Amino acid sequence: MDIQIVDVSARDGLQNEPNAASLSVDAKVEYISLLMRSGLKRIEAGSFVRAAAVPAMANSEAVARALLPLQEANPDIIFSYLVPNLKGLERAKAIGAKEIAIFLGLSEQFSRANINASVDQSFIDIQPVIDEARTAGMRVRGYVSNVFGYSDLEFNPDVVAYRSQQLLNMGCYEVSLGDTTAIATPDTVATLVSTLRVHSVALHQVALHFHDTYGKAIQNVETAYDFGIRTFDASTGGLGGCPYANSPKGNLAMEDLVQWCRVHGHSSPVTNPDALYSAKQFILQQLGKPSP
Repeated sequence: MDIQIVDVSARDGLQNEPNAASLSVDAKVEYISLLMRSGLKRIEAGSFVRAAAVPAMANSEAVARALLPLQEANPDIIFSYLVPNLKGLERAKAIGAKEIAIFLGLSEQFSRANINASVDQSFIDIQPVIDEARTAGMRVRGYVSNVFGYSDLEFNPDVVAYRSQQLLNMGCYEVSLGDTTAIATPDTVATLVSTLRVHSVALHQVALHFHDTYGKAIQNVETAYDFGIRTFDASTGGLGGCPYANSPKGNLAMEDLVQWCRVHGHSSPVTNPDALYSAKQFILQQLGKPSP
């Protein structure tokens, strides 16, 4: 398979949607079932964070339990759950999660606002979570935000490479590098991936997570592919994205990525585009949003 895709819509996509907190467990499970029918094998299904902090994820445990029969019937599919700390990890262990994701930022401002710790401290604090998860037999995926810069942070690809390798050394099997505020361009993407190569970061362990606020996500995907990246995060219907960007567009839309793969002759996990379309229509209807 040429392209690996991680569908992030049921977690990263929904958590920033204003009407998502009202979605029932049944609606979320139906949505995820449609994503599975499309052929997707890697699906973020929720997060174990405080309900007060992210109301849209309040029923993640119930969703995870409802997905257990689907997981048993489809052992090749991986449901992933975002875990911020050891308390969240205990909740993930309780529902038998096979994979968790951890979340870190490179901007001091962003890190303190979202994780309540400095960048250095956040990397120290997450190590016990990684260790315990791996001891429990879980895979750990690392998210790094602000990789192309932030209001208090200049783009520094050497730092991104250093932190990426640090997470891999800490036990993450893959690192997803996020364009949090949609400021990446094909030039900066080329610079970043080239720098990862210079620092000997294994590109097969790197994913890129683009936002499409300014309509550059597919251009950035194409450049990243040309430089050796083969794994991308995407969100069905383009749901979610950066909560700080004043734009109706959010994450890279799964449909755009699949269409790009088709046009360029790249194989992807999506073998049933009709199911993907049904998933998009279903979740947009549930959220009361028009189809883009």
